[in-house]
Amino acid sequence: MDAFFKKLLENAKRIFSRLNQTQKLILISIAALIIVGFFFLISFSSKTTEALLFQSPLEQYDFMRITNKLTEWNAAYKTRDGKYIVVTDEAASSYLRMKIGQAGVLPSGIKGWELFDTQAWTTTDFERDVNKRRAIIGEITRHIKLLDDVEDVSIQVTMPEPQLYLDNEEPYTASVIITPAPFSDILTSKKKIQGIVSLIAFGVDRLKPEGVVVTDNHGNILSDFESDEDVTYLTRAKEEWKIKERLRLSMQGEIDKKLKAVLGEDKVDVAVEIELDFDQKKVEKTEFIPIIKRQDNPETPYDETEVEINVVRSEKNTSEYFEGVGFVPEGPPGVEPNIPPGYKEALGEGTRYEKTEEVLNYEVSQQVSSIESAPYKIQRVSVAVWVDGIWKKVYNEDGEPVITEEGGIKRDYFERTPEELKGFEEIVKGSIGFNAARKDTVVVQNIQFDRTKEFELEDAYLKKREQMKKTLVSALIALFSIFIITLAYRAIAREVARRKRIKEEELARQQQLMREAALKSAEEEGAEVELSAEEKARLEMQENVMSLARDHPEEVAKLIRTWLAEE
Repeated sequence: MDAFFKKLLENAKRIFSRLNQTQKLILISIAALIIVGFFFLISFSSKTTEALLFQSPLEQYDFMRITNKLTEWNAAYKTRDGKYIVVTDEAASSYLRMKIGQAGVLPSGIKGWELFDTQAWTTTDFERDVNKRRAIIGEITRHIKLLDDVEDVSIQVTMPEPQLYLDNEEPYTASVIITPAPFSDILTSKKKIQGIVSLIAFGVDRLKPEGVVVTDNHGNILSDFESDEDVTYLTRAKEEWKIKERLRLSMQGEIDKKLKAVLGEDKVDVAVEIELDFDQKKVEKTEFIPIIKRQDNPETPYDETEVEINVVRSEKNTSEYFEGVGFVPEGPPGVEPNIPPGYKEALGEGTRYEKTEEVLNYEVSQQVSSIESAPYKIQRVSVAVWVDGIWKKVYNEDGEPVITEEGGIKRDYFERTPEELKGFEEIVKGSIGFNAARKDTVVVQNIQFDRTKEFELEDAYLKKREQMKKTLVSALIALFSIFIITLAYRAIAREVARRKRIKEEELARQQQLMREAALKSAEEEGAEVELSAEEKARLEMQENVMSLARDHPEEVAKLIRTWLAEE
C-alpha cells in the first residue's frame, strides 16, 4: 500500500513538473477552490435549519397564549409578522407542538365576526344567517375560553325563526359542554357556573338564563339550580337550628353553672327554650321628635328635662285700620262719573275698614333613620328550673344516727322557702337578660328529687364501715385475750415446775440426810456398810458436783440458769 502511494505521488510530481507555469497556476487555483468549497459545504451542512411551529398564521389571542407558554418554558423561538412562530429546527417544532397540546393551548381556529370581513357578492341570506350564528357562537366560545377554570368549551345555540306574533315564537336555547382546567373547582362552584350561564345569556339576544344547559365533559349537568335551591333551603334551616341550639346550650350552661355554685352539683336542673327571629328587615322611617332644651341631670332624683314641641321659624304680623271717606274715582276730567245721584254725598257717612293678619311658621325636629336588622334576634326566652329541697339526717340523744326498720339512716326532707325560690328566680333573670316586653318566662319550682339509690349507697357504706369497726374491735379483743391466756399459762407452768423441782430437791435432801445419818451411825458403831453400785455412782457424782461448785461457782450458776430457762 505504501509503495502504491509512493508511486502515485511520484507520478503526480512528474506530471506536475512537465506543466508550464500557467498550467501550474490554473491547477493550484482549481485545488484551492475545491478546498474552499469543501469547507463552505461543511459549514452550511452543520448549520441548523429553522422551522415554523405552525404553518398557518395564528390569531392574536392564540399567538399571545402560545408565546406566553414558550416564554414560561424558556424555549428558543422567534416571531415573524406577529402571526408566525419560528423555532430552531423541525425536531424542536414537533416537541414544542406536543407540549403545547398537553398544556391545552393549541390554536383553536375559531372564527368570530371575522367571517364578515370578506363577503362575496353571491352570498345568500341563508349563508349570512348561518355565518351570523357561527360568529355569535365563535365569539362566545372565545369569551368563555378566556376564563382560567375552562380548558375547552363547546357551545351550540338554537335560534328559531321569528314569528309574526310574539306568543308563537319559540325561545332560544343553548347547550354548553365544559372541559375544566386541571386543579379547577368549577365543577363544584355553582357561582362560577351561574357566571358562565349569564355570560352566554347576555351574549345572545332572546336567550334567557333558564334556556342554557351546561354539562361537563362526562355529561353531568352543572346548571341544575332548582335542586340547589332546595339544598340551600335545607342548609339554611340546619344552620338556623345550629345557631339556636348553640345559643340555647350556652345560656343553659351559664344558668346551670351559676345555680350549682350556690346550691350544689346535684341539687338543681335547668331547661331553656329560645325562639329566634331570622327574618331580615330593612326599615326606613322619619320621626318627628321634640326639641330638648335642657338635658336631665342624672345626679338629681327628679327629671329636669325641658322639651319644646316646636319652635317658631318665622313670624309675620299685618294690621290695617281705616275709617272715613275714602278716594272716589270720578274718571277723567269733563266726564260725569257713573255714580247715582245722592250716592256720592252718602259715601263718607259711617265708613270703617279693619284688617288683621298674623302668620307663624314653626320648625319641627325630625329624625330620618334607615335600620337594617341583624341576622337574627331573640324573640322569646323560656326557662324552667327545678330545685331539690334539703335532706337532713336524724340523730338521737347520744349523737348517733337513727336507724329505720329497713336498716337505713332516717332522714327528714325540708322544702325551699319562697324567699329562696325568689332569689333563684332573680339569678336566672339576670343570666338571660330578662325582658318582659318580649314575654320572657322564668319558672322556678321546688321538686323533691329521687335519691333512693344515693341513700342506699350511703347507708350500705355506713353499714360496711360499722361492720368493719365491730370486726376490728372483736379481733383486737380476741388477740388481747389470747395474749393474756398465754401469759397466765406460762406463769402457771413455771410455778408448777418450780414447785415440783423444790419438792424433788427437798426429797433428795431428806434422802441424803437419811443416808448420811445412816453412814454416820454405822461409822460410830464401827460396822462396815456395803453400798450398792448405784449408790456409789451417785455418791461419786455428788462429790464431783460439790468439788466443781467450789472450784468454778460462775459456770455452775450459768448451768443452773440454763436449766431453769429450759423448764
